[in-house]
Amino acid sequence: MDESKEKSEVEQVVQRPSEALKLDAKVQLFKKSLLIRGETTLPKGAVMDVQLKPYPNDATSLQIIRNAIEPLDTVASSGIVKVKKDGTIESITIPRPDENKRYRLEIVLDPRKQNEDVQEDLGPLGKNLSNSDGNVSITEKSQDITFLKKYANIMKREEPDGFMAKINLVALDE
Repeated sequence: MDESKEKSEVEQVVQRPSEALKLDAKVQLFKKSLLIRGETTLPKGAVMDVQLKPYPNDATSLQIIRNAIEPLDTVASSGIVKVKKDGTIESITIPRPDENKRYRLEIVLDPRKQNEDVQEDLGPLGKNLSNSDGNVSITEKSQDITFLKKYANIMKREEPDGFMAKINLVALDE
């Protein structure tokens, strides 16, 4: 077996230029549930976490709208969605535990939770997400990891954006 031939094939891995990946998601609010749908240029099979986090009871709507306050670390309801072959995100309905509470709905792509094919496209630590709208970088164990994260604020039922609304998930302004 000719090992020199094998080695040269391995070295020819071409680094693709990192183009911005898009994640466009919407949430439709109902009394007891939230329906999340979307489209993306993320690779087929990419997996994203959907989480609904409550805001503190004393948070004002103005603080929430201005992102002056963070939601609690607890997750009120959650789910997982996958990117389908046609670039759509699997629709998911998650429970809305209390229509008289305010929440932040987040959809998050963690590059470390992806299968090998998806990691190849994104980079194992999400390096190819760095110029995408919604990228968030953290340093963990001295490694920089880039996530993709979009959110929407879900208000109380009687407030604007609290009931029967369709809201686009947007990138957090750091």
